Amino acid sequence: MHNITIVMLLPAEIETKTSIPALRALIAKKLIGTHKMNQKQAASSLGVTQAAISNYMRGTRGTGGYDIFDLGTFPKITGIVNQIAIMMVEEEEMSKIIAKFNEACYIIRSHRMLCDTHKRLDPKLDVDNCHVCEEEPNFNIELKV
Repeated sequence: MHNITIVMLLPAEIETKTSIPALRALIAKKLIGTHKMNQKQAASSLGVTQAAISNYMRGTRGTGGYDIFDLGTFPKITGIVNQIAIMMVEEEEMSKIIAKFNEACYIIRSHRMLCDTHKRLDPKLDVDNCHVCEEEPNFNIELKV
C-alpha cells in the first residue's frame, strides 16, 4: 500500500463553487435592478437567504473566490440570465427554470470557461489536453439490478 494522496477535482465541484453562485448573483441583480424586486423577493425566487442576496449585490458572494471569469460579459450567458429572471417574475414552472440554469452551466463547461480555475486548483491537471467538459455525455450504460 502506498501513502499517496490523489485529489480528483471534478468539474462539477468547481461549477458548484463558481458558476452556480455567479449565475445566481447575475440573476439577483437582474431581478432587483430590472424587475424591481426587493432582496427578500429575490431571495425567495432564487431559494437563498436575503443575506446571500445582499452579498451578491455587494459582490462579496457569487465570485467563487477564484477570480472567476466575469460571466456577465458573455452574451449567451446574459441572454439566459435575462430569460431566467423573466421566468421567475412570471412564476414559470420550476423545472423549466432549472433547465435554463442547466443550459447556462452546459455553456460554461463546453466553452472551457472553468479550465483556468481548474488549473489553478489542480496544477497537475493538463487542461490543454483535457476535453471532458467539451464532450457530449454518453450515458448509454445498462444498469443491472
